[in-house]
Amino acid sequence: MADGTPGPDGTGSDGPVPYREETEDRYADDYASGLRVLSADNESVVLSGRCPRCGCACTYLHVRRVFRRIRREPRERWVPVMCTCAADHPGRPAGEEGCGAYWNVVLEWR
Repeated sequence: MADGTPGPDGTGSDGPVPYREETEDRYADDYASGLRVLSADNESVVLSGRCPRCGCACTYLHVRRVFRRIRREPRERWVPVMCTCAADHPGRPAGEEGCGAYWNVVLEWR
């Protein structure tokens, strides 16, 4: 895009955003501003939004529980999220997806 912000296909004015594992303080807020919850139940939640680094649409599955527990879990939880887009990002290792960006969001189960 003209201002250097990546577009929805992961490219900016300088071409495709290269793969780089990184985070920034603003990533969580940027992601949350357009976040949609596609589905949620007691076991998992599916989040959909735009990656704050490359601008691509990405969907992220968070499994809430891997093992059943007797005690109650907290209602609020920090959830790690990473870019899962399918756009081509130069330098991405084989078997990886996304641009390498990651961040944390707070989810609350009711």
